[in-house]
Amino acid sequence: MSEALSGTEGLTAPVADAVPKETGTPIPKGAWAVMFTVLGASMMDLLDATVMNVAAPSVSKGLGATHAEYQWINIGYVLSFSVLLIAGGRLGDIAGRRRMFLIGLAGFTVMSGLCALAQNPGELIAARLLQGSASAMMIPQGIGMIREKFGRENSQKAFAVFGPFMGLSAALGPILGGILITYTSWRWVFVINLPIGIVALYFAGKVLPTVHHREGDKPKLDVIGMILCSAAVGLLVYPIIQGHEYKWPAWTWLMMASSAVVMGVFGLYARARHKQNLDPFIETSLFKKRAFTTGTMTIFLFFGACSGAFIVSPLLLQVTLGWSPLRAGLTGAWWSVGTIISMGAGQAFVKKTPRRVLHAGLLTLAVGLALTALTIKHYNGSFSHMTENGPIFDSGLSSWNLAPALIISGIGMGLVFAPFFGLVLSAVDDHELGSANGVIASFDQLGNAVAGAVFSTVFYGGVEHIKVSGTTVSGGSPFTSAALVYWLGAGVLVLTWALAFMVPKTARSEDEIMI
Repeated sequence: MSEALSGTEGLTAPVADAVPKETGTPIPKGAWAVMFTVLGASMMDLLDATVMNVAAPSVSKGLGATHAEYQWINIGYVLSFSVLLIAGGRLGDIAGRRRMFLIGLAGFTVMSGLCALAQNPGELIAARLLQGSASAMMIPQGIGMIREKFGRENSQKAFAVFGPFMGLSAALGPILGGILITYTSWRWVFVINLPIGIVALYFAGKVLPTVHHREGDKPKLDVIGMILCSAAVGLLVYPIIQGHEYKWPAWTWLMMASSAVVMGVFGLYARARHKQNLDPFIETSLFKKRAFTTGTMTIFLFFGACSGAFIVSPLLLQVTLGWSPLRAGLTGAWWSVGTIISMGAGQAFVKKTPRRVLHAGLLTLAVGLALTALTIKHYNGSFSHMTENGPIFDSGLSSWNLAPALIISGIGMGLVFAPFFGLVLSAVDDHELGSANGVIASFDQLGNAVAGAVFSTVFYGGVEHIKVSGTTVSGGSPFTSAALVYWLGAGVLVLTWALAFMVPKTARSEDEIMI
């Protein structure tokens, strides 16, 4: 779910406004057509991302993927999306948002078809990486086009409609994925994107405006900076995913260490470009502001903690307990219910005490993850029977006894979302808002990718030595491993809560965030 929220960060506050504020400025002709076209494409991307939360085990089983390949199938999309998101925003300013939106939408649709046709894990991983890259070209353009077409005075009216539809898509994605996989095939998770993408392309070509920037405002894409940043991320994530499979040889540690070196080179290079008045890949002046740097780390850790739950849940429910994808998807909907409820409730306090709402959300989510860990431990199962995909366990764990913990977790996430991005952007100057939004969106997805790799490695590390002899199981427990991941996530959130004391007490308004 956390990866699905990319590109919608600035929408969290308007979602809760039941009635948009009226203004005296009329809405420009064709503005609603632009909004619903962007909405259709964004919903397609969001549904695809959330569907994978329940689809990954079936995809892995269908293609015979190893543990490492399973991780790449799950994380590859997020990884390429996070690294190229800033570049996508820059390219929109350079080549035009309409053009990049169409290119990204077309690429996403084509890659969905290639994902559906994949015959082995390698083909699917490559297609998912390219699909994430296409999405990174598309998503940054949509919000900007809506804001420009409606104007600052009417933007809240558009986002008061846009936000709830995106929230509904996030909630329905796992359920839709469960239905498609249970009654058809995992390939339909990607096939369903084809007609939606074609229709969205048709309308996008007709209604999206052509001019989106002044010629004198065009930045230049920092290709070298993009390569350095991408290399630093790849050098970190690749050994985390592959290291466990290869028993952590020396090269895995060398790669992770070299990641820090390359990131340091990237920082020096970006600073040099800034001094020369050239456009850096990431605006380094942002990180001179303690509030923004702290907020960015808070975002990274928060989404990283959430990724543990989203990665491990299908492994425990579908792979270990043998639940159907539909049942797992419906169970995950409890989390979405809590999020939707609290995003509205948080607005009653967010304008007066935004940082307190953020702190309350972080601790509530930590309690939810800890309660999930205790529930899993309490219903620790026993070996039932062996299948070609591994042992299946019997347990008293059910959708209903997981519901309280999941709802509490969702409530915590909604409380965090309500003030989160306004607080982080509070110390950013107006001319830096565009770059800051791109950095935030990139870091939340990067946290999801890096932590997802770490948490799934922790889970597999606890279960790969399981041995079954008759009715006796030894060498590890998937319940213990899953509970450990949730405890680790709760611990990261407590650390994030402490770090959040360095975030400003006041926040930017939602209207200032949506640029």
